[in-house]
Amino acid sequence: MKKWIDRFNGAFLGLMFLTTFYQVLARNVLFTSAMWTEELAKILFVYIVFLGSASLIESEGHITIALLSNRLPASMARWHRLFIHIVLVAFGVIFVWSSWLNVLNNWNFYAPSMTWFRLAYLYLGLVVSGVMTLCYLLLNMARNLFPGRFGVRRAS
Repeated sequence: MKKWIDRFNGAFLGLMFLTTFYQVLARNVLFTSAMWTEELAKILFVYIVFLGSASLIESEGHITIALLSNRLPASMARWHRLFIHIVLVAFGVIFVWSSWLNVLNNWNFYAPSMTWFRLAYLYLGLVVSGVMTLCYLLLNMARNLFPGRFGVRRAS
């Protein structure tokens, strides 16, 4: 799954580059304004950030404050990680639910310069990212509770 996320992020980054390049080309060479390019670049950036954050949760590569966990004995550190995962799952459920509500509430609204793009699609990316984050958190919890049973955590 991580490979697919990285491929999508790479494709989104390439598309964002091409969109921004076209915007610069249109303004400076063609002397016209392509308003949709700025908005599309912002939307792609949101997708890149949230899909990337889900990918980091899988490998536990996200930012952590390890002041307490580094000082705990190994058995306590394991339970501390489990507690952190439980708290993150609670916030993840709230995140997915509120993102889904935003999808429903914004279904009839469109991006100002791209009348074919519903704003709900932007929030749908947050729902997908949140669900993937929750799946990865649950997998990491299982790895923490049952070491060796759910595969070795990859450092990629």
